[in-house]
Amino acid sequence: MRAAILILPLVLLAACDGKAAGERYKARAAAIDPPKLWSVEVVPAQAGVAPVKVCADSRIHEGLARPAVTAGGAGCRPIGQEVVSGGARIQRCELNGETWVTTAAVSGDLARDFTSVQSAEPVSGAGGYSQTRRYRLIGDCPKDWNVGDSTDQQGNHVKGQSGLLALIGG
Repeated sequence: MRAAILILPLVLLAACDGKAAGERYKARAAAIDPPKLWSVEVVPAQAGVAPVKVCADSRIHEGLARPAVTAGGAGCRPIGQEVVSGGARIQRCELNGETWVTTAAVSGDLARDFTSVQSAEPVSGAGGYSQTRRYRLIGDCPKDWNVGDSTDQQGNHVKGQSGLLALIGG
């Protein structure tokens, strides 16, 4: 019993210190790579597909213009090297045993306002999609948001997930 009484304050201190350490890490990361809030909308607008907002650091921002092929929560695993020419990118990837070809052509100012025409098609030719997205810098992420937080199709704050995946269905 005496040991429990001595250990409890140490456990509580460690928990407080862990939370403080997490906050310090987040503050340092934000100072080095300040996250920014981006608006993402499908162009032309589609019924039932609302713009989303995403809090992006430089790593996420770099990936905004790339197609994200997913199915059932699984992502398309890149095969070989991505081909980049000017503002266009082409990548083969494997998803659920099938090879896909993804493309993205970007125009505009990548730092503030740009458009990405993206497509993904299985090599078999069965299905696929093509979509144009407009990305606009809004400003700083809200104080209670972390990198990777976004809004869903209804505008609700979603922690740690990307509302961009909801746009892919278009």
